[in-house]
Amino acid sequence: MTQTDYYNRLTDEQKVLLNYLEENNRAVYLFEQDGKICAEIENWTDGGVDMIIVLMPFTIDELKKWHESFGIDEKIDTLRQDERYINAFTIRESVNDFDGWHNDLKQLIENYYQIA
Repeated sequence: MTQTDYYNRLTDEQKVLLNYLEENNRAVYLFEQDGKICAEIENWTDGGVDMIIVLMPFTIDELKKWHESFGIDEKIDTLRQDERYINAFTIRESVNDFDGWHNDLKQLIENYYQIA
């Protein structure tokens, strides 16, 4: 299936969410899992770390749950296993980068509820 095929199968609420995310500099890639439309949402931290959020199913509630369960410390621990990351970012820079990204995502979710 193409992205257009998946888009055509979205509910009106999912279409609003997809368009909102894309308007806010998120790339959205749709796929199907267990008969449900799901999505990968991609964007980058200010420091250039590629962040991919997988939502199964593709709903604002799933995005909110993902945000609430995201652990900045765990993400930094994982990334710091790569020497290239260690050379590129101090721990303080990492924390600031992910705090900013996490806060931006929180604001994005809050703003969605105002328009939906």
